[in-house]
Amino acid sequence: MAVAASPAILVRLLTLYLLSYWSGTGRADAHSLWYNFNITHGQQWCEVQGQADQKNFLSYDCGSDKVLSMGHLEEQLDVTDAWGKQLEMLKEVGRRLRMKLADNKLEDFTPSGPLTLQARMSCECEVDGPIRGSWQFSFNGQKFLLFDSTNRKWTVVQAGARQMKEKWEDSELTMFFQKVSMGDCKTWLRDFLMHRKKRLEPTAPPTVAPGTAQTKAMSTSLSPWSLLIILCFALLGILGESFRVTGGR
Repeated sequence: MAVAASPAILVRLLTLYLLSYWSGTGRADAHSLWYNFNITHGQQWCEVQGQADQKNFLSYDCGSDKVLSMGHLEEQLDVTDAWGKQLEMLKEVGRRLRMKLADNKLEDFTPSGPLTLQARMSCECEVDGPIRGSWQFSFNGQKFLLFDSTNRKWTVVQAGARQMKEKWEDSELTMFFQKVSMGDCKTWLRDFLMHRKKRLEPTAPPTVAPGTAQTKAMSTSLSPWSLLIILCFALLGILGESFRVTGGR
């Protein structure tokens, strides 16, 4: 009975492996940058939280132009010109959003407290794929307006943002938001991926025995389909052995 159960167990294990391999490969090829702006009235009126592949990497006060915290990878980028230009652009975005918060009028919306504007800019791409950019605008935590940078389309989520949409889509803001999310953000994402790749690359090849290195190279070069073929032959061998032991019964 133990021998007869082995093929089923191997099939289940291989299925789980293939599913994890293919799903993991799809996720690994996609990368994204998110910047969450929080605009308020007062002295500390602008704060930005940055996320690379949905992991926090930056906290920046664009009102005082001070970096509050950053990750280890960003400490390497801190000395580059690209990093300085990125902070300058984030500060400019915060300045423009603050101006819009001051003169913005929402229809049929009465906030319970001081009016705050939250904006999320994102750019996403897959390896060798086109860049996709978008903006999301919320007031006091409620989503009001969306902007698809790919096709320059504005979408009203709350009825109170209809007048806001008409003003913004007919102004230079449309071009500005598209440029930042489709141009600047794409450059920043490329810089992050490049520095991350350099950090993950080994500085020197590990020293291993020749036989071990050859075996490891052969194992890592096998594709899931190759493993499937090997398993099929293994299953045939197990079934044949089971048939021989049981005498065909």
